[in-house]
Amino acid sequence: MLYILYSKSSLTTLGASFLTVHGRTIKERNVDPHYDVVRAIKDAVSIPVVHNGGVYHPNDIEPALSKTGADGVMCAQGLLNNPALFAGYSSTPLRCVQDWVNIALSFGTPFITFKHHLMFMLEGVLPRHEKRVLNNFAAYTSVLEYLDRNFGVRYQNIMP
Repeated sequence: MLYILYSKSSLTTLGASFLTVHGRTIKERNVDPHYDVVRAIKDAVSIPVVHNGGVYHPNDIEPALSKTGADGVMCAQGLLNNPALFAGYSSTPLRCVQDWVNIALSFGTPFITFKHHLMFMLEGVLPRHEKRVLNNFAAYTSVLEYLDRNFGVRYQNIMP
């Protein structure tokens, strides 16, 4: 609690206009966030607090806000898995996959990053055995052939 009290007096002095709090440590990847800690921080500071952690679906937003008293939420893993999360989709729509393919290839995204993000985006779409197939591809052409064959997703250059 000493840290929170120190922060309260110095955050605004240092020019902070809001604070984002991730409610768990790096070792706690697969556990629920400590909502009570986020609430304690929210109660201790005078600037808006944004809660981060445990938001994977649209229906996770309101409970997180209620439990923490935070002024907003942000998420990382939830948006990696579903870029359309805040548009109300429960899993990644194929339009997002199409957009990712177009953007990534048009701007020269390295293959490992391209495939890594596809794996996240298709987490809730592909069965386990198909994830293994996709994950084993080592070249753009193999991934693009797979996406075309299974989803009708084809690269469309968006560069002028």
